[in-house]
Amino acid sequence: MMFRIAFLGIAYALLVSTGAMAQFAGAAEERWAFIDVAGAPGDGKEALENALSNQLLNRGFTVTGTPAAHAYEIQGMVRLFPAGRGEQTIRIDWTVFGPEGTRLGNVTQTNVIPKGSLDRRWGQAAEAAASAAAQDIMQYIAQ
Repeated sequence: MMFRIAFLGIAYALLVSTGAMAQFAGAAEERWAFIDVAGAPGDGKEALENALSNQLLNRGFTVTGTPAAHAYEIQGMVRLFPAGRGEQTIRIDWTVFGPEGTRLGNVTQTNVIPKGSLDRRWGQAAEAAASAAAQDIMQYIAQ
């Protein structure tokens, strides 16, 4: 009877320590990201950064407001070009860097929009761009 109690005590201790190790391993795998957007008219910088931050938060990332040594860095560059009458082409290039600073890949988005439509508020345009970009950005980030 004493042996069974001792064995159960050891088994319980192993279960508890295994759970603690799993929690520790989960903390070690925490992924961080820093997002910086340049060149966007209107509130585009803030809107795109916030929208992409939300996409990454939903995928388990911690998003930081400043570059960090252990964080992935995602740089967005927005450019607008003349298109047809009353239109312009928007191009957003997202470059993904690993925590060690190595360039992991690039995602490019282009679209034709009404001229001046993003000069003030981006609203749903930022949400749509970030949602589409996040899917492609994730292919460069270790899952």
